[in-house]
Amino acid sequence: MRVCLLAVLLIVPVMLRAQGTPVPSRDLRELQAIARADSNDPVAHYNVAAVLVDKHRYDDAERSLRQAIGIDPHYAPALLLLSRVIGARATKGPIAVLFDGPRIMFVRVAKNNSEMMRFRRRAFLLDPLLELGPPNREWLPAKWAGTLRQALRAYEHAQWSEAITGFQTVIDRTVRPTDSTRVPPVALWFRARTAMRVGDYDGAIRHLQWLTALASPDSASRERIWNPFVGEELRYILAYVHQQASRWDDATRLYQELLEQNLGLDVAHSHLAEIYEAQGRWSDAIQERRRAIDANPEDPGLLFDLGSTLAYGGQYEEAEGTLVQYAGAHPRESRIYYLLGYARMRLGKSGAAREALTQYLALAPHRYGQQIADAKQRLAAIGP
Repeated sequence: MRVCLLAVLLIVPVMLRAQGTPVPSRDLRELQAIARADSNDPVAHYNVAAVLVDKHRYDDAERSLRQAIGIDPHYAPALLLLSRVIGARATKGPIAVLFDGPRIMFVRVAKNNSEMMRFRRRAFLLDPLLELGPPNREWLPAKWAGTLRQALRAYEHAQWSEAITGFQTVIDRTVRPTDSTRVPPVALWFRARTAMRVGDYDGAIRHLQWLTALASPDSASRERIWNPFVGEELRYILAYVHQQASRWDDATRLYQELLEQNLGLDVAHSHLAEIYEAQGRWSDAIQERRRAIDANPEDPGLLFDLGSTLAYGGQYEEAEGTLVQYAGAHPRESRIYYLLGYARMRLGKSGAAREALTQYLALAPHRYGQQIADAKQRLAAIGP
C-alpha cells in the first residue's frame, strides 16, 4: 500500500505537543505574562498554546497560535500545533478502509479537514524535520515491537546512544546479505533522525537513502507492513538534510530534481535561495525568492523572505519597497523594521532609518538580544 506521508498523518493519533520546540517548565500564568510583555514574539504565544493544549483548552490555544502565525507566517511549530488543535476538534466522519496486502485497517476520517491539512503540509514543507510525535502502533512489526518501543522511548528522552543501539539492532537483525528490503521502515526513519541528533549526517543520509529505496515503486519489499514514507517526501527530506550538513551541491541537485516534477513546490525555491545566500550568490538567491512567490503568491511570508534577501544582497531600494509593502499587512513583525533601518542607512536616508530602527526597538522580543544591541549601535551611529 502506498500512502502519501501528509495523508497518513490524518490517521496517526493526534500528538498535540509539538515535539520540536520544548515549552519552558513554567506555569500557564507565567507564560501568559511573558506573552503579554513580549506580545510580538511568536514563540511566546506558541509556548502559551502548548500548555493550553495540554489542558484541552483548544479554543484558547487556537487564538494564541493564530497570533503566532499572524506575526510570523513561517513559524513551522505553530503551524503544526494549530493543525493538531483543529484535528482534535474536527467532526468525525465516515470509516475509511485501507488495504495492505492481507491486512485490512479501519480508520475514521475527520470531516472538513482541508484547513488542518493545509497547515500540516505547510509546517512539513517549511521544516521537514519537525517532530511528529510517536509513531502509530501499525508502524511496528509485531516481531520487533518490543525492541522498537524501547528504542523509541530512549529517543523521546534524548538518550541518543541507547536509541541508536535499539534501532540498529533491528536493522542488523532483519537485513540479509542479498536482501535489504526486510528492514522495518520505522527503524530506518528513527535511526536517521537519531543520527542527525548527534551530528552524524553521513549516517542520517545513508539510512534515508535506504528508506527512499524501500519506498520506490520498484522496491520488492515484503516486510513493509505499513510504510507511510513515499518517494517525493523522502527526497525532499533528504535534500533538506544535505542542506543542514552544508552539502550544497547534493542539496541543490535534489531540490532541482523535485522542482522538475513539481513546479509549484515554492519552498524548494526558498531552500535553494538559502543555499545561494550561504554561498554569497545573491543574484541567484533573489531569483529563487521571486520564483517562490510566483509558485505561491498567496503565502505572505515569501514576500518577507524576498525583502530580506534583497537587503542583504545589496538591492537596497527594492528591498525598502518590498519590506514596506510587507509591513503594511504585518506591522507586528519586528524584523521588518530592522531590515528597513539597515537598507535605509545604506541608501543614505538617515531620518527614515532612524524611524525604522526606533520602531524595531519598540517591537522586538527580548530574545533578539544580539540584533537589539546592533540596532542600538546603528542608531547611535546615525545620531540625533
